[in-house]
Amino acid sequence: MSNMPSDPFEHILDLEESFYQEGYDTGLTDGEHAGLVEGKVFGIEKGYEKAIDLGRLHGRALVWQMRLQQDSRNLSPVTSSKAELSSEGAVVGELQFSTLPKNSRLLKHVDGLMAITGADSIATDNSDESVAEFDDRLSKAQAKAKVIAAIANESLNPEVSNTNAGIEDARGLTARH
Repeated sequence: MSNMPSDPFEHILDLEESFYQEGYDTGLTDGEHAGLVEGKVFGIEKGYEKAIDLGRLHGRALVWQMRLQQDSRNLSPVTSSKAELSSEGAVVGELQFSTLPKNSRLLKHVDGLMAITGADSIATDNSDESVAEFDDRLSKAQAKAKVIAAIANESLNPEVSNTNAGIEDARGLTARH
């Protein structure tokens, strides 16, 4: 007898399985690549948000530091050259800030916040240790800012009117008559 395959359509029946496997392998490769790209984009977004938060806290520390100054000779060189002090408070450009009471504890916390949020000592590499240190630094800065705001009897997050705020951001809506 001749060497004839038992079923001439056997390779056609395996066609579905080979297409399935080819599609699976292609999808797996594409998914791995897309996952890496999405992960990098997500990491950049989260890193940017954290950097913005730390920058805001540093800006608050600069303002608190300026408000703690007693006379124009002691103003920090980081503040505006237009800065001057009057009996009502500090004036920077067009803005006027009330001075903070002389308090060594408050000064210590503001100096600590400046040190924590200072850009000179922040690691910029993307190692696990640097990310963990940055997160720790941000947590400490947020805690320090809360303490400073409490001592200064100020709100850390003042109510700001935002016309683009969603309904979940609304606080005590007033009815129009």
